[in-house]
Amino acid sequence: MPNNEKLRSEIEDKYKWDLSDMYKSKEDYDNDVKKVKKLIKEVVSYNGLICKDSNTLYEFMRLNDELDQLITNLYVYVNCLKDQDVSDEQHQNMYNEILNLYSYYGNETSFIMPEFMKTKYEIIKKYIEENNNLKEYEFDLEQIYRYQKYTLSDKEEKLLSNISDMQNKYENNFSIVINSILDYGYITDENNNKVKLTNGNLTRYAISNDRRVRKDSFYARYNALKKYANLVATDYEGLVKADSIISKTRGYNSNLHMHLYADGVDEKVYNNLLDVAGKNINILHKYFKMIKNVLNIDDFSIYDISTKLSNNNKKYTVSDAKEYIINALSVYGKEYVDVLQKAFDDKWIDFYPNKGKYGGYYENTSNISHPVILANYDDDYISVSSLAHELGHAVNSYLSNINNKPHSATYSLLVAEVASLTNEILLANYIINNSKDKDERLNAIEHILSIYAGNFFGTVAEGSIYEKEVHDRIYNGEALTEVDFNEIYKKVRFNYYGPDVIKDDIVKYGWARISHFYNPFYYYKYAIGISGACYVSKKIMNNDKKYLDKYINYLKLGGSMMPIDELKEIDIDLT
Repeated sequence: MPNNEKLRSEIEDKYKWDLSDMYKSKEDYDNDVKKVKKLIKEVVSYNGLICKDSNTLYEFMRLNDELDQLITNLYVYVNCLKDQDVSDEQHQNMYNEILNLYSYYGNETSFIMPEFMKTKYEIIKKYIEENNNLKEYEFDLEQIYRYQKYTLSDKEEKLLSNISDMQNKYENNFSIVINSILDYGYITDENNNKVKLTNGNLTRYAISNDRRVRKDSFYARYNALKKYANLVATDYEGLVKADSIISKTRGYNSNLHMHLYADGVDEKVYNNLLDVAGKNINILHKYFKMIKNVLNIDDFSIYDISTKLSNNNKKYTVSDAKEYIINALSVYGKEYVDVLQKAFDDKWIDFYPNKGKYGGYYENTSNISHPVILANYDDDYISVSSLAHELGHAVNSYLSNINNKPHSATYSLLVAEVASLTNEILLANYIINNSKDKDERLNAIEHILSIYAGNFFGTVAEGSIYEKEVHDRIYNGEALTEVDFNEIYKKVRFNYYGPDVIKDDIVKYGWARISHFYNPFYYYKYAIGISGACYVSKKIMNNDKKYLDKYINYLKLGGSMMPIDELKEIDIDLT
């Protein structure tokens, strides 16, 4: 009997997230949609008046802040509904409604930045001095004027707002293809059972100790990607083209320049990261050779890289995961553990995969409601570690929300991955130091190696190099097709594997599965995150109490400082 995916209705409620903290009913949701439309009109009434005097500026900032928080809460809510089953038509319609509302919001408020630019920053600083209420928005106003030379006229800003809206739709298209349309078919598992291959169980079979199983799952996945690569290529090229139009029109040197500017990161930092990874790629190749030697196979192939070397087949229930994670992260202290407890008790987490559910794991928050975690828990150690990772984001978000005003609580993705990857390292070390099961300890060591290989070399020597070439070529006017994406990715991926891995041309379709490419130049932040996490976890495991206090305070900073300066607070200086 084939093992099929469960429908969402078949998942026990205790394993589903509770979104009622955002909206208790459709009526409450509809009321906020109406309220947002009303607030947009109120914001528009300030057209030509924003910088009239300090009181008007404060009233405007407060009103626009309320609008931004409300529409973000709506978006996070409908995004959760959509992702729990992307085939649900009602939730797709609600999601599209909010995307259209965002488009309307962007169009109607596109006058804001140009209007600020008509007023000298010196005048704004005088307003802050004379009106104490404005001090709350001092950093926000400083950030607005950072973009002075990249801000355009009202008409141009309105046009770019429409293009940004298109990018959201490209991302949604990709999600539907990967999570609803794409069909990997069936494989036969280790026990000779016919099973449906899904986004929720792909990892389990990719790391199987049975070589035939991991080979079958590998080819099932890539043959499915091959079938839809042309569709995804059209979609992805549209996203990058839109990005290029925005960056060119604003006057950035490249798409990379535009995205790094938001975090205050110099392009030299990015390029240096790529250079260091490239020059040290032999370390990754040495790691692959080690796997080959342990497996003792001559025809070491791509699908062998991810296999488990340890014999740890232990199953971890959700209750087990909670116990392991809380015990491992208790080194942070009571304040941190209390938030972890809330995450489990108050149902912030949607645990198990179901038919149509968005693949992988993520955390999200609207700043005015509790964080949420989408998971595809599979009762294995990777699931426990992935949950610890997302809980790192959730605690970071929660502490940022309660220690900052909503408008300054959102932190950059540049700083986010330190909080999540540190948790994975601490979890693995907890098991290494406390488990009596040798195979479980070996598995934890193995997982740390794979985390570093994936988050440093995988994101830089593979993803970031690919992404930069694609964006540069499209920025410079080239029209890229599926063939081009395939060729670029194949070249980068083959270099990534090195001399000991037998390559297969089919990996050229791998770019078509990577959702992070729809958030341009996010990938390199994992490399920053794992590098920082190694440093932070070592300090914490060495019982450096002073540094631990510094780190907990770092998790509370939110968006109150430039990201590159926030990292300096925990002694990580990217410059």
